[in-house]
Amino acid sequence: MPVINVQMLRGRTAQQKKDFMVEVASVAMRTLQVPSHAVVILITELEPEDWSVGERSMFEIRSDQSR
Repeated sequence: MPVINVQMLRGRTAQQKKDFMVEVASVAMRTLQVPSHAVVILITELEPEDWSVGERSMFEIRSDQSR
């Protein structure tokens, strides 16, 4: 049973996450040759303040990009 953990920044809609999970599950089922009930996908959403690239948080990076 594949368990797929995804970490992403908070802010996507429920529909976007559902669409993403459907696509990921489809790829897992096809490439690993497992039935749909065997694929588990877990999404963990993080705040931009809790995610950094180098020395800068995603909050800072996004703030700079919106200017």
